[in-house]
Amino acid sequence: MRIFSYDEIDELGEGLIRQYLGADAERTCCVDIEGFATEYLKLPLLYRSFAEQDTDKIGFIADGITPLRVHEDGATCLCVFPKGTIVIERFLRRENESGRRRFTISHECAHYLMDKTISVAAFHREFDGERAYTPEDFRNLFSFHETLIDRMGAALLMPRFMVRNVVAMYGCAGGIPVFGDSVMRTTDKLKIKQMANTMGVSFSAFLIRLRELGHLNSRPLSEYITEEMGLGQDGEQK
Repeated sequence: MRIFSYDEIDELGEGLIRQYLGADAERTCCVDIEGFATEYLKLPLLYRSFAEQDTDKIGFIADGITPLRVHEDGATCLCVFPKGTIVIERFLRRENESGRRRFTISHECAHYLMDKTISVAAFHREFDGERAYTPEDFRNLFSFHETLIDRMGAALLMPRFMVRNVVAMYGCAGGIPVFGDSVMRTTDKLKIKQMANTMGVSFSAFLIRLRELGHLNSRPLSEYITEEMGLGQDGEQK
């Protein structure tokens, strides 16, 4: 895989989505990521019930060689899918899993794009806080390679121009304040949730993207304590 900078990835993601949407790009607030995968990249997209031992595996892109263990007709079997086939865990088709489904598809699209020079099978995995991971598992989950893939997935699902347009639509073009490292006003969190819904992504994914693209303004925590909580520097309520 060629190593791209984050800026290069964001520019490539934006360019790909603009090309896919054409004249409708500036009027679109939510990427049809399934359409991008199947119509633009010409990749087959299937939904299956995974039977992998690692239950954190929820997405897969095939290399035509590596088998995927799935449940079929009441039995467990190993299936080798044609190269480039995206396979998504079936339960992600539920309405309340829309954000995870869309991000998983974008992640597998990112694998296809970033690994075009060397075709490899790849899983999309989610960290499971209740599972015991081996050192090798951690290396795979948090590798630099996967970090770049996640960045490309975000760039496809939330391209720069689209995020900018949605932020402006909700009156936040000047930036959204974050006090200290992570404290936010309730009204601002509500706006972020509304913007995330507009783009068809989760609150946490959109918040990360806002930070990546510089739409969050860092403010002193003391400002929140004084102005939002109504407490003075001496800790006494006004």
